Amino acid sequence: MKLGLCSIAFREKPLEEVINIAADYGFDGIEIWGKEPHMPPTYDAEHVQKVRDMVMEKGLAVSALGSYVNPLMPWYQQHLEEAFKIAQGLRTNLVRIWSGGGPSKTVNPEDKRMINFRLTSLTQWAQFRQLTLGLEMHSNNFTDSIATTLELVENVELPALKTYYQPLFGSGEDDPYDAAEKLAPYIVNVHAQNADANGKGCPITEGVVDYARVIEILNAHKYEGYLEVEFVHGDDKLEALQRDRDYLASLIGTFDNPLE
Repeated sequence: MKLGLCSIAFREKPLEEVINIAADYGFDGIEIWGKEPHMPPTYDAEHVQKVRDMVMEKGLAVSALGSYVNPLMPWYQQHLEEAFKIAQGLRTNLVRIWSGGGPSKTVNPEDKRMINFRLTSLTQWAQFRQLTLGLEMHSNNFTDSIATTLELVENVELPALKTYYQPLFGSGEDDPYDAAEKLAPYIVNVHAQNADANGKGCPITEGVVDYARVIEILNAHKYEGYLEVEFVHGDDKLEALQRDRDYLASLIGTFDNPLE
């Protein structure tokens, strides 16, 4: 497994500064936030090349493009094509996408059919171009549970469609370890997040989710992708980032170098 930083963690900073932080704090890669000021949603060749050059100069990889494409948005195909050109320019073959639709329990049958139909079309288009689409697991989207995420991935049934893993917090949410186990064959990226007992975001080391257990499950399924810090919590964000990064690195090291 590799360590990644999502540039959205420092959305208030210029992207160049965030790339420097990722390198200085020992990350292997960076997921580029697909919104301004880090990345415009439409392809800008000069900007993309500048970002790619900065990443390469720091010895990093672009782990993914964190786009906001979803199959229910207007001109969804055009938006994916723009995301593809950006990802290609950044030299990553992974684009994060969303299901849309609102909470799964309230999605109407017509929208559900549309999500499935359009997502299949988008995935076919992506697969032809060696692009992988990673569904965001998120509240207020159809992919807000194990069952609905599996339903989409298995209905599309194409290897170019995968899912991100991230715990969801709050009353009635799926068990994070059950999610890791059941989704493991399809997980392409991990947004490592944590929260306290009240569902408030907190440092990865301090929340209700035991990441040693999550990583143990992923390791058993031969997951070799990124563990990414998406958000940083604390008065001193850089100090908090270092703690989260070192904690995840220590867990990876445990499984890379198991005790005899």
